[in-house]
Amino acid sequence: MTEIVKGGNLPVPGQAWRIAVVRRAAGEGVPEVEASALLLDASGRVRGDGDLVFYNQPAHASGAVRLTGRVRDEDRRVADWLEIDTERVEPGVQRIVITASVDEGTFGRVPGLHIRTVSAATGEQLALYEVDDASTETAFVLGEFYRRDGAWKFRAVGQGYDSGLVGLAEDFGIVGGDPEPAPDDGPAFDDEPAFDDGPASDEESAVGALPEAIPEELLAKVREAEAAPARIPAQVPARRPVRVGPRSDVELFGEDFPEFVRSGKGTKTITVDVPIPAGYVLVDSTRKGDGYFGVDSLDEHGKDDVLLANTTLEDHEGRGLLRHDGRNPLRLRVNAYDSEWTIAVRPVSTVEELGRDARGRGADVLLYTGPAGLLSSRLHTKFGHAYFHVQGDEPDGRHHLLANVASRLPRDARPLPEGPLLVQVRSAEGDWSLKVRPPKENRFWRRSPR
Repeated sequence: MTEIVKGGNLPVPGQAWRIAVVRRAAGEGVPEVEASALLLDASGRVRGDGDLVFYNQPAHASGAVRLTGRVRDEDRRVADWLEIDTERVEPGVQRIVITASVDEGTFGRVPGLHIRTVSAATGEQLALYEVDDASTETAFVLGEFYRRDGAWKFRAVGQGYDSGLVGLAEDFGIVGGDPEPAPDDGPAFDDEPAFDDGPASDEESAVGALPEAIPEELLAKVREAEAAPARIPAQVPARRPVRVGPRSDVELFGEDFPEFVRSGKGTKTITVDVPIPAGYVLVDSTRKGDGYFGVDSLDEHGKDDVLLANTTLEDHEGRGLLRHDGRNPLRLRVNAYDSEWTIAVRPVSTVEELGRDARGRGADVLLYTGPAGLLSSRLHTKFGHAYFHVQGDEPDGRHHLLANVASRLPRDARPLPEGPLLVQVRSAEGDWSLKVRPPKENRFWRRSPR
């Protein structure tokens, strides 16, 4: 048997293999683990929901991949066994990914997690990969079998996910939902027009058109902004007029204070010289030029505390959120080398409201005041892979992870708590879209009786 480390690969001879996903048995704080497999095409995506082999679909239609059962031993170890018959693997399948997931708990509480490959013909153990760095993950891509020069090889992957089997499967193209008609008030999230990845002019880069009729109150604000060049333009989510959430909800997050604006060039430390009460604070930033640009708040010892901007994109404009203690002056460190920048510190009363949907670009903060539901999020980027993070903050400081995806086309769907909630879109280097859906039971993922 050959033991390999993460990223290592080796040939797996023969035409049929048995794969064991081994770990300590559930109980005594150890969560239940489920093994599964995805059959992927040359683009790294499934061709349909049938390409997922899991507890509700234990065999692929081709017969090439199937779950064969669970075995326990006297040492309190348990293994889910899968079988792969390469003679039955369809030509369109280029990779077979072996995964593991937990419904409750994390893999940091699962001792002895490893994947083992055995020849179905001879019983020879071909490969062993042990996962030794698990922590908060709820799903893992353990390894993959892939075609190379007419033969098959195995690679130890060890990529963790914080979104469970559902999020992992969606990252590879699984929809997994029950067919339903689109709601009467607009198209379903998956039916929205795709963003064009080709070059665009400055006018074409805007995500949507301005409203035909602009309220007089908004025009007054625009005239005021034009008279003060140092102000950062308000970040208005596309396809929606400016709206401020209900004052009673906004006031739960922080009181009003005078706006602070400062412009500069290069790397500087700023002390905000307006009194800021305890609560949440918005920090808007713009940067002209390219290269690295970052903004951090500083703690009482002058050390970096909250990361508010972090990008290498040209001509950045974004919004960050922090919770200020109200005891000491707020201090910010701007890292911009020779670039020109403007920083504006604003009260949360200037935040825009997230209704049923929103679109934007870069980092932003929105106010959600609706009932509990499901938040679908998607990042449209020109990069090969990108990291997309969305977080919800309650008035008392509790956090909710609403999206946490690193993939080729980042997208996620997670439970959205009842408002009020400040929704932070972070690590979004591209155009993004959010849609709020009512909570629904998904029969595709409902576990069938064993």
